[in-house]
Amino acid sequence: MSEHFGILRVKKLKSKAEIAAMSEHWRRTKNTPNANPNKKRLNRVIMGAEDPYQRFCEEIEQREITKFRKNGVFALELVLAFSPSYLKDLETGRYRHDAKQRLNQWVLLTRNWLKAKFGDRILSMHLHGDESSYHCHVCLHVFELKTRKSGKIEWGMNARAITGGAEKLRELQDSYAIALEPTGLKRGVRGSKATHKKVSSFYGALNEAQTLSSNLNIPSPPQKPIEFKKWQDNLSKVIANLQNQQDFKVEKLEAMVDELSATNAKLQQRLERYERSYNRPSR
Repeated sequence: MSEHFGILRVKKLKSKAEIAAMSEHWRRTKNTPNANPNKKRLNRVIMGAEDPYQRFCEEIEQREITKFRKNGVFALELVLAFSPSYLKDLETGRYRHDAKQRLNQWVLLTRNWLKAKFGDRILSMHLHGDESSYHCHVCLHVFELKTRKSGKIEWGMNARAITGGAEKLRELQDSYAIALEPTGLKRGVRGSKATHKKVSSFYGALNEAQTLSSNLNIPSPPQKPIEFKKWQDNLSKVIANLQNQQDFKVEKLEAMVDELSATNAKLQQRLERYERSYNRPSR
């Protein structure tokens, strides 16, 4: 039986514009090519604000923060996920019989871990189910009371308190892995740079292929990766054949244009000779 892994990634947001763009992506208020509009109902707010950008601006106003350090970190975005095989049989592409229970348990344990770890730093947590696999986005504020050299105490920002250095990031990964132990999800190998893109790329390609098939009224691609390759090969042959036909049509059209141009040139010469003959004074 293959192992399933829990996934935690951290992204630094270094401007209000980045936070606003993140919020638009979460709420699907701008075009999201890798999301299926028919599955938007599967997305939901788990805790915090529906609009993390609005909440961020409110928090800044409440703390009267007006100065921002150049290249400073304004907020953090966490992406929490798991191996697609945790919910799906990768050979058939179908959800496991207990997929719903697995998902609910993962969401609950993830939510509890976040609350215990970050408390009121959490501005918002969204669950997305309209992409190739389920995952959560979390936005954390990095506000912290600071004592200036003048002795004045005021709010500032300190992302390093959460993510400062590789050791703190490893501690986050370890802590999250412990929280997920009841699910059977394991921590990734320490120091691994694996990106978990192969499986997600397949399902992304599968979604695009299904949309293409529907638009072109051709057979839908199979769910199994091994059969999907055959479908791609057949589609490539069809495309190549169409291109060859198109090339033939273009060549034929170009030949017709050349012939018409040559004929037009001959007619022009005859017309000029006729005009010279017609305009020649009679004797």
